[in-house]
Amino acid sequence: IMQHIFTGPSTALGDDSRATRSCNASLHDMTTVEAEHIAYACIQARFTISNKNKWGEANGEFNNQAFYYNIIDFIHDCKDQDWAQGLLKWWNK
Repeated sequence: IMQHIFTGPSTALGDDSRATRSCNASLHDMTTVEAEHIAYACIQARFTISNKNKWGEANGEFNNQAFYYNIIDFIHDCKDQDWAQGLLKWWNK
């Protein structure tokens, strides 16, 4: 999901096709993956497997905004900072 969102579907799926526009990472000058990017991908993954067909801050009883910020807070405030730094390092290799 991260590759699909930030570098485009062709890189995520391994297609030989060429993109017709710049990827989101280039458009937004993203050079590293941060906790916010991981949280955004988690929100997109959760929406994809939900039974909802319309995006909203909350889907039924599930609050997407709270989920997003909980992920960010978990990474930033993790008691095991070695794990948190390792997570970001892994995404940025």
